[in-house]
Amino acid sequence: MGRDPLTADRIHAEALRILDTEGIAGLHARNLTRQLSCSTKTIYQLVGNKEALVRGVVARAFTEMDLQFRPGPDLPTTVTNWARTLHHEMLARPWLGTLMTPDDRDATVAYVVRLVDALDGHGLRRRDAVTVAGNVGHWTVATTLLDIRAPGEWDHPERFEETLDWLVRGIVQVHT
Repeated sequence: MGRDPLTADRIHAEALRILDTEGIAGLHARNLTRQLSCSTKTIYQLVGNKEALVRGVVARAFTEMDLQFRPGPDLPTTVTNWARTLHHEMLARPWLGTLMTPDDRDATVAYVVRLVDALDGHGLRRRDAVTVAGNVGHWTVATTLLDIRAPGEWDHPERFEETLDWLVRGIVQVHT
């Protein structure tokens, strides 16, 4: 019986596995070709260039993170759960801090939409839900990237929690 055909999805999955186990140093064509038993040419025919491969891996990482968010019973709990989940998942994959660029905004959009929908369900007008979710998303990603890129300088869990609490209290004050 033959192997499943090689697809861009399989390549992204393997690249993600390599990043999770070996870090950025392990993500190179030679390692991918060895793990997937194919040529470099085949990899790049399926995913494009290295930049496209990296963007695909970042998108896949965010898709997997998205599955873990659960809205809470109220607006403050929902926003807090959402931000903590994203923060925790990004910290678990510190290589994201190195690989993410502004081009990866689309990778986070589906996750932000989940928060928009949850806020809408808690009674926020859609326009306000979009504004709140966008700002909470921006703050969470930016803060987490600082935590990842400057270990020991910015990565204080209590600082994240305190600032998140301020942010949530401000949202509640304005929107309830």
